[in-house]
Amino acid sequence: SSGINAEWPLRPGTIVASIFDHLQMLLALLIVPLFLRTQALNDNATSDIESQISELKTQLREESLDLREEMYSILRGGGAESTLTAAVRDLVKEVKYCQQVILEQKQQTHTFQAEMMEQIQDLKSYQELLPRIAAQQDWVGNVIELMRSEVRLISQHKLAWTNTHIGPYQADFIVDGVYTLSKEFAGSNPISHTLKDAQLKGSIMIDLGGRFKIHTVKVWNRIDYGQDNAIGLFVYADEELIGGIVDAKNLYNFSVKKDVFATKIILKQSLFKQIDLLEVQVFGSGPFGHKEEGEEEGLEKLLAYEM
Repeated sequence: SSGINAEWPLRPGTIVASIFDHLQMLLALLIVPLFLRTQALNDNATSDIESQISELKTQLREESLDLREEMYSILRGGGAESTLTAAVRDLVKEVKYCQQVILEQKQQTHTFQAEMMEQIQDLKSYQELLPRIAAQQDWVGNVIELMRSEVRLISQHKLAWTNTHIGPYQADFIVDGVYTLSKEFAGSNPISHTLKDAQLKGSIMIDLGGRFKIHTVKVWNRIDYGQDNAIGLFVYADEELIGGIVDAKNLYNFSVKKDVFATKIILKQSLFKQIDLLEVQVFGSGPFGHKEEGEEEGLEKLLAYEM
């Protein structure tokens, strides 16, 4: 069996030769004991042993022929040859499959290369537009800087609030853009009027809608009567105090001498009396950036503070 278990596949002649070698070894193993036995027997039993040996040789020869015929039948039928053919067939199928996969990969590679070339062309066209886009950005940036640097009226028609008000005299009138010499405060020249209360200090807040650099704040007092109600009024840019009123007159100008940035203008009465003003105008430039950290907290403290 050691010969049959050798590395496969073997040639048919090698298999038959190996089988005959094993048969000869088997025959030798059988003859040697018989030969030794015949030396011990007397001459009368010699012929019987030789007859048995002859029959055994004939039997072994017949078995060898049968085995050889069976091996040839296996080799001719579906044995090693059919196994090798099946292996070759499977190998051919696998090679064909690999070729198909390689072909598909090649087609996909060509498609990808074509798409990449199109994208490269698009990028080249975009690259040609970059100088024009950069020039446009510079132009827009210059326009924005020009607008930011221009000192202009930034409070008109912005949102405004009061802590109280009398009748129809809402805070919106303080930023409506109407400030004439007319004394019709309830008609063509309306005022903003907070509630007169001995326990309440009036306040008005204007939301600028962004963070601006404040240059000047103009406060237009009412001109019909009660101008002394403005005395004691303080003006804040967020929590930065920029001025206060100590006398009665038609117009107050508060110019800011340093860089003050704010999102809200707050008028807060330090005395227990109302605020009744015709108009508040805020001039500045911007808008700039976002609020600094802690700025909102300081503003809330200011609004909550009672002077």
